[in-house]
Amino acid sequence: MKLSRIGEFGLISRLQRQLLPAGSDVVVGPGDDTAAVRTAAGTLTLLTADVLVEHVHFDRGIHGFEDIGWRAMAANISDIAAMGGRPKHALVSICLPDDVTVERVEEIYHGMAAAAGEHGCDIIGGDTVASPRELVISIALTGEVAEEHMVTRAGAREGDLVGVTGHLGGSQAGLAMLRTLQQETRGPEAAPPAERWDRIRGRHLRPHPRVRAARELVRTGCVHAMIDVSDGLAGDLRHLADRSGVGAEIEQEKIPIDDQTRWAAEHLGASAFDFALSGGEDFELLFTAAGETAPEVLEKAAGKAGLAITLIGRILPRKEGLIMVGPGGRKEPLVQGGFRHFST
Repeated sequence: MKLSRIGEFGLISRLQRQLLPAGSDVVVGPGDDTAAVRTAAGTLTLLTADVLVEHVHFDRGIHGFEDIGWRAMAANISDIAAMGGRPKHALVSICLPDDVTVERVEEIYHGMAAAAGEHGCDIIGGDTVASPRELVISIALTGEVAEEHMVTRAGAREGDLVGVTGHLGGSQAGLAMLRTLQQETRGPEAAPPAERWDRIRGRHLRPHPRVRAARELVRTGCVHAMIDVSDGLAGDLRHLADRSGVGAEIEQEKIPIDDQTRWAAEHLGASAFDFALSGGEDFELLFTAAGETAPEVLEKAAGKAGLAITLIGRILPRKEGLIMVGPGGRKEPLVQGGFRHFST
């Protein structure tokens, strides 16, 4: 059977069936943003790992080496944030082809260390090996969360409100702009204004995981489920809904998209809405919260975190599926787009 037949998440589901039953200390196993293990009374250790592969996750023609390192670390830290935790220790393994110089490797590690340092995370070891062709970075990260504050993808309840932090679509807009300028042949007059260009590419090259916002959200006690937006709003809402056994409805006009993303989409002849829905790698937080108390409580949490929170929909019974409410109230099934591993 080809991998393309079942896709990334079908493969993960099959592999999970091959594993032995977890021990009693495992609180969360495969299938969420991180695993969680009980290591002390009232405290859980979070464990996650991500692999970034050249030509799949990054392109040396577009991404600088420091940016590659930053993004690799940020992706892992964002998974810890999605569980309400704070990152602690990282192990970095890197596969290096012959054409990557010592200086370039140092740049990668500088980027990783800078991203980790923003959140008090230490890089404490790993491995370096030769690669026949592609540059590959694998990071295993631990984190910590009070057991009473941990939130998974599986807790959404019918009637919950659906919210997101920050703005969506900026990372995909930045990547699209980088690719366009790499291929641009019309001369410097076609380039976007420098200030706007720097802002939108920064959304892709230097994402900021929402560790502080996540911790403020889980402390409210009203957040029932959470996931980081790495696969796009549509894809990650589906992951959360599947794990929670619910449906959901979101309103297109409430999805937070900032002016920079809208400007980039207009410049590229693309849709800012599509960037937000399917782009991924924004590393914002998508969460559900108790409907009767959420608005007021979440507003206070947003103030403490210094970050906007927007309520964009609500959780429905599972039989309703996932619904997008468009302008004028028209309802349509929410279609997942964006990149998926092993798809054809």
